[in-house]
Amino acid sequence: MKKRTLLLLSLVFLTGCSFIFNQPIVGPNGTIAFFLDDEGAYSLLPEGEGKLTLLREGRVVRLEGVISTGESGVLDWSVGGKELIFIETETGEWGEPIAYNLCITEVQTDSHPVTLFHLEDLILAPAFTPEGEITYLRFGDDDEAPQLFLYNRKENVHTQLLADVLSYRTIRPGSKLIVIRASTEGEVRPARVSTYEPTTGTVEEVASFFLTKEMEETFFLLPASFLWDLAPSGRYLALALYNQVLITPKVEEGEPSLYLIDREDETGKLIADIGLIPAFSPDGSLLAYIGSNDGQTPSIYLYRLETGERTRLGETTGVSTLFWIDEETLGFTVEAAEGIYHLMKVPLDTEEATPLLP
Repeated sequence: MKKRTLLLLSLVFLTGCSFIFNQPIVGPNGTIAFFLDDEGAYSLLPEGEGKLTLLREGRVVRLEGVISTGESGVLDWSVGGKELIFIETETGEWGEPIAYNLCITEVQTDSHPVTLFHLEDLILAPAFTPEGEITYLRFGDDDEAPQLFLYNRKENVHTQLLADVLSYRTIRPGSKLIVIRASTEGEVRPARVSTYEPTTGTVEEVASFFLTKEMEETFFLLPASFLWDLAPSGRYLALALYNQVLITPKVEEGEPSLYLIDREDETGKLIADIGLIPAFSPDGSLLAYIGSNDGQTPSIYLYRLETGERTRLGETTGVSTLFWIDEETLGFTVEAAEGIYHLMKVPLDTEEATPLLP
């Protein structure tokens, strides 16, 4: 396998397994959550013990009672910003994951986590509903795509909602989800992006594309936010895909390209030959993503929806992941040494990158 220019795809394809990423996540009140180790170091793929840490208005708050072991990462904030959920793995004799615990915690300094449920099946992408219940993806047999479940916390009941779900995200405000599903047969299969209302079961198609086996595996390996995003208005869908070759469904070595689908005009276009982690700004005017002009050096790029103008954001060379802090500021991670990362922020006006942690 040739060396991949984007760190994330190097990690997942060299190991061939799924990860729980410790990607910083911004809550509804602007608080940023992530795990730090005992020495205060941040890792995108932590191993061993980590403490939940909050960044509130520039102040670091470590929740000493919220400790996670094994692979772990903050995965979702509750709608009101009072709770967080994360997955904690249990490993076997050879270090392989053998069980998964879904944990929940409040965010006061004296908080302690509670395990909501324990499963031996791989679970991914837990997310809060507006009512405080939790949706998640669950793998069963190896040949089956994940199933989307709803967990009722009050009654401790798991209900299957949809089968063959490659990926999903919540649409807030409201209870709707946006899901990507695919046929289970053939080398190149049709995949559909749809909105889904769990309370009524209503499904409305948003877009469709052809899916190769390699791209299907990528959906299982990376978080949904690393591969696609829906604009706040619901009009635009940004999707990272390997260039689709329908006659010969062999994907060439390389990185996914970035496509923009306009639901209103019913059009789709390629906007970047290399593009990963697309993220619309809170006001929906910009699309940030990780790209590379030379195929070697990843940086953050901004695509302006109104004009189609693309610009490189300064001082972001070597970026690993990105996220919006607010409408004027992007956060990003960059590897400093093997397994150790810096958390950074970059305002759009000055383009001067500085450490996110004081």
